[in-house]
Amino acid sequence: GASVVALTILSKGKNNFQFTTSQIYTVYTDGTIELESSIITSDPAIALPRLGYVMKLDKSFDQYTYYGRGPLNNYNDRRTGSFIGLYKSSVADQFVQFPKPQSMGNREAIRWCSLQNAQGNGIQFICTTDSMCTSALPYSAQQLRDAKHPCDLPKSDGTYLHLDLKVNGLGGNSCGQGGPLEIDRVKGAEHNFGFIIRPVTQATDLSANAKVSASGEMPISISRDRTGNVSISTSAKDAKLMYQVAGQKAKPFTDKFNLKNGGTVVAWYKQNAALKTTMTFEKIENVPAEVIFASSQETGEEASRMTDGNPSTIWHTMYSVTVASYPHWVDFDCAETKTIKGFTYLPRQDGPNGNIKNYEILVSQDGKNWGNVVMSGTFANDMKEKKVMLPTPVKARYFRFKALSSQNGQDFASGAEFTIIAE
Repeated sequence: GASVVALTILSKGKNNFQFTTSQIYTVYTDGTIELESSIITSDPAIALPRLGYVMKLDKSFDQYTYYGRGPLNNYNDRRTGSFIGLYKSSVADQFVQFPKPQSMGNREAIRWCSLQNAQGNGIQFICTTDSMCTSALPYSAQQLRDAKHPCDLPKSDGTYLHLDLKVNGLGGNSCGQGGPLEIDRVKGAEHNFGFIIRPVTQATDLSANAKVSASGEMPISISRDRTGNVSISTSAKDAKLMYQVAGQKAKPFTDKFNLKNGGTVVAWYKQNAALKTTMTFEKIENVPAEVIFASSQETGEEASRMTDGNPSTIWHTMYSVTVASYPHWVDFDCAETKTIKGFTYLPRQDGPNGNIKNYEILVSQDGKNWGNVVMSGTFANDMKEKKVMLPTPVKARYFRFKALSSQNGQDFASGAEFTIIAE
């Protein structure tokens, strides 16, 4: 049988970040279980530390076998020196004696892994997408986070297995500074992930047991971009999808449709109307700008903090190893061409360091060619929100806020919040 379940980690609300997951479990007569899931967040641009599933097993399942990159820790930006092969280890040996316990044990490009007890009985997990990331540890992520030193860790209460579609890169670039590159980040956009769970014994040939393909039902994803365009998709091949917006007739899905004013969308397979997915969208009051580039930013104080709606988080240019010199700039994407009338800039509220004095504004249609300065100006030396209207509204998709100097004469630039005023 199959069912679709919508899960949210927070109560629904316009300003709450949410996960919505469509999951289909298919159970076979030989004890095999297949899970196929579609994972969507309310903020496609958000960076996540990892995305997947974690499960706790009895600590007797302490023998870990995997086919993928090994045998040491590797991440998507630290993996070319780890080669794909068949590796075996105890769960205890996956623990790394870092002075401060932290995320560890990740393995990339995993096709399958298994956990077995001393008698060889256990379970095997086989990825149905291209590959997955896995880690098996005697401690949970929270236990690792809470311990200041390895001696502070509690006695192991189980084996914790992570099955992830993707894990965030470590970053650092070539000289130890900066966050992961965009290609190595896990974003909150729509993702499809699946794996098969199979029982195994000491006599099981794990490699042969992994030669099984996905045959269960695939979930349907319904997502909406920042401009209000709704997309319906599935990883099932040659599937014909139907959908209905509340109050309208059902129709085949052939292309994106706009739902800026909100509403409830129901989608299903034409050949299986019983398997339905439902999503409700609120009206889009305005299109939030997304940060797509910053000339300089400190790790943990990225430019994206200026569009998170939280005045206590800030953008700050690099300072931990080297100090970047003026000018500094941040580029914003309005998602579509807008008639831009002005902007607001809220300086950081916890002190004057980096508060901007002189600035310039540029716009672009392609995010590459910026043309002439649209306007320039000087901010008052205080912490109040600055609202600036352009002399003449301009039509553009991309907006560059360029800082030329700071209020205190230092090379730092910072900001708490930034919004673009548009029709």
